[in-house]
Amino acid sequence: MKLSLKLHRGKPDLPVVVLIHGLGMNNYFWVDPEKCFVLGGLAPLTIFLADRLDSVGNTISFGSVDPQIQGLWSCLKTCGFSLASWTQSQPLGPIQYAIAELKATLDRVRKTWPNKAIYIIGHSRGGLIARRFLLEENAGDIVGLVTICSPHSGTGMAKFSRYLKPAGILVEKIIPRKSKVTLTKALNRLSTFLQSPAIAELEPESEFIVSIQKKLSGKLRKLSFGGTSPALFQIIARLPSGNHKVVKFPDLLARALPAGHLPRELTPGLGDALVSAESAELAGSRHYNFPDNHVKAAYDNKIHDIILDFVSERLRAGKEY
Repeated sequence: MKLSLKLHRGKPDLPVVVLIHGLGMNNYFWVDPEKCFVLGGLAPLTIFLADRLDSVGNTISFGSVDPQIQGLWSCLKTCGFSLASWTQSQPLGPIQYAIAELKATLDRVRKTWPNKAIYIIGHSRGGLIARRFLLEENAGDIVGLVTICSPHSGTGMAKFSRYLKPAGILVEKIIPRKSKVTLTKALNRLSTFLQSPAIAELEPESEFIVSIQKKLSGKLRKLSFGGTSPALFQIIARLPSGNHKVVKFPDLLARALPAGHLPRELTPGLGDALVSAESAELAGSRHYNFPDNHVKAAYDNKIHDIILDFVSERLRAGKEY
């Protein structure tokens, strides 16, 4: 099996960490968000990380990103860990393809670093790929699992696609005419993504989600994180008057939903826009919720600190973060 594999050799006395990206992403998710594109290549991942309302030079903008932000790969590399990650060949395909690629990646890791302890970190569906693998394989050298915003109990985000068109109509009323083509493309691609078979596989009652509810080994150390801010991205439009109009997702989607139908995934304090904090909790794990959206959680320095303690085996009960 040919893999787009990235390896880094760290200090010999530290474990190896294998990172697994989520749906529709690539290896750059962990390394350089500017090179990880979403919405079918329409925009970089940074649109989900932008939280600065800088002056807008263009007619329409998603804002800007903190220049100090860094991915988990850089954080772990700086601390001396050996690392492995790969770009899934079918990031929107059935999860079994990714599980087979994880097996091949681990084979390469074991050949490169024989007899080393291994930790797996997965973001979003990446955490479920690891979970399913660990249920299928007796891998004694894998000592810990970390999941970030992974829908362990499933997610209902596939249902959101039906509301994207009315939400788009609401946004079109406030943005300049020449920006509407870009917005329409973005919403169409997001709708296609939400209706893909890979998303259907993550619905709460799907065969796959039901199959992973078995308990993982009690010897496996487990850590999980959830997000409680559904503000996934923002659109900043410069109006003819020179003023700016800011619209945030899911605010625009909430306006298109029937009253009382806002799901947990989109409710402030309960979800990260795509996965509820409740679903993100891995059974038997030490779990933390942070006020991040689905993507920002993977770039949160506080979460990085906890992960570093965990893979360094320094995480202790009672420690405050």
